[in-house]
Amino acid sequence: MFVCLTARRARLLTLAVGALLVAALSASLFAPEVAEAALRSAAGGGGSGAGGFDRFVRFINKLADFMIPVGAAISVLGLICGGMLFQAGDQRAGRVLGLVALGVGIVLMSKPIAA
Repeated sequence: MFVCLTARRARLLTLAVGALLVAALSASLFAPEVAEAALRSAAGGGGSGAGGFDRFVRFINKLADFMIPVGAAISVLGLICGGMLFQAGDQRAGRVLGLVALGVGIVLMSKPIAA
C-alpha cells in the first residue's frame, strides 16, 4: 500500500512538472518578446544596467584574474615537489606530477571558462 502511494505521488509530481513546463513553453511561444525581455533582464542586459548575472560574471572574472598568478606559483611548487619525488624514486611521483598537470590545465583554462 505504501508503494502505491509513493507511485501515485511520483506520477502526480511528474504531471505537475510537465504541466508547468508546457505552460512555460507555450507562454514563450505565444509571447517571445516577453520571454526575451525577461532573459535579457536576468542576464544584466536590461535598461537599468544592474542586476541579474552581471555581478556574478564580474566576480568570476575577478576570481579568475586572481587565481592565475596564485595557481602558477603553486604549480611551480608542485613541479618541484614532484621532481624531487621522481629523483628519489618514490612511487607517488607520477601521481603528483599528473595532478600538477591537471591543476595547471584548470588554472590556465579558468579565464576562458569564466568568459
